Amino acid sequence: MADAVDGPEGLALWARAERVLPGGGVYLSRSGRFAGEGVLPGFVCDAMGCRVVDADGRKYIDFICANGPNLLGYGHPAVQEAFLKQAQKPASMNFFSPGMVELAERLVERHSGQDWAVLAKTGSEVVTLACRVARKATGRSLIVAFNQAYHGSDAELSPWPPPGVPSTRLDDIVRLPWNDAPALEEFCRDHSGEIAGVLFNALDQNSFQPTRFAEPAFVRAIIDAGQKTGAALILDDVRQGFRMDPRGSHRALGVDPDLLCLGKGLGNGYSVSALLGREALRAGARGIMFTSSLHFEQPPMQAAMATLDAYDREGAFDAMNRAGLRLREGLLAAASATGHVIQSSGPPSMPTVLFEDDPDHSRGIRFSREAARRGVLIHPGLNGFLCAAHDDESIDEALVAVEAALAATPLRQD
Repeated sequence: MADAVDGPEGLALWARAERVLPGGGVYLSRSGRFAGEGVLPGFVCDAMGCRVVDADGRKYIDFICANGPNLLGYGHPAVQEAFLKQAQKPASMNFFSPGMVELAERLVERHSGQDWAVLAKTGSEVVTLACRVARKATGRSLIVAFNQAYHGSDAELSPWPPPGVPSTRLDDIVRLPWNDAPALEEFCRDHSGEIAGVLFNALDQNSFQPTRFAEPAFVRAIIDAGQKTGAALILDDVRQGFRMDPRGSHRALGVDPDLLCLGKGLGNGYSVSALLGREALRAGARGIMFTSSLHFEQPPMQAAMATLDAYDREGAFDAMNRAGLRLREGLLAAASATGHVIQSSGPPSMPTVLFEDDPDHSRGIRFSREAARRGVLIHPGLNGFLCAAHDDESIDEALVAVEAALAATPLRQD
């Protein structure tokens, strides 16, 4: 389209992709087109710190952060060094590696109440594994989940009608409204002996809606569900892990999960994830066939350990929150100065930016396009992410571009 952010190389790549990649839902949330046609650059070829470079060589301050994996900053030196040092050797060899044991030990030590770990590649697969462990350990089949509060690709767990999946695969998943404590309490009373696990996120974050925190009564109902029914409490911390509390978002909620799922930021962009569990569920995990040739790939495990070290050493949690608060305050001030009314919801390190009275999201989409043209990537519908590399200089530079983008975005028409 005429006003697309993509330059000639990006547009040419889109044309090539149309011929060889299936569109629609495949890769949808990772596609620039999820933001709207031509709103964000479709192809990124390089990155460093909090900045990315598109296929046409244009540079952007990035508040999408690879949809979460960029925790410390793209190309973090210590993480790169650990990965590349291990990559001098074959990545996958026979049997287990010493690094696999070391990473599992470190994750168990870091997360109090967890006694064992299973390493994998993606967050989605360890959430699926957690449900299997809960079912095997309890001898029950029902998993209680909450509407939309799941972000993986498992056909059984997806909150949207999954194309190509038999309806029988969905019979043992019950979805209840988010933050509806009475609904959860009633279901647990009626089905106490049937529930294997309660699968929950720390936040309800979905496209084109404000981020919603878990209310205290809802958190209490989740805790009670585990205590009264014997169901395993499964925290999907793939998105919020390392961003709401350095040792798990359950600490911010005040919940002690039986199973804890980590991914995204764990390897600062390298493919590693983990399921952690309590001793009481060890036997449930032992007999499950869960394996893949590349689960044992060693460089991402070394990257994960370097990420944990740098995260603690460099105060990444505080840095992300500081930058997020600075961005939020500046964004709200710029909106006020240009006559817009916007809301920024969610934790400072994971902000969702939406325009008030924008039912078709057209102004939000226009703003994102205008910001991208000025070198800043803010998604119009999904929550954003900050990383530890967002320093004062990058936030100040971004806010100059943001105010200009807001000034170029039409105000609401009465």
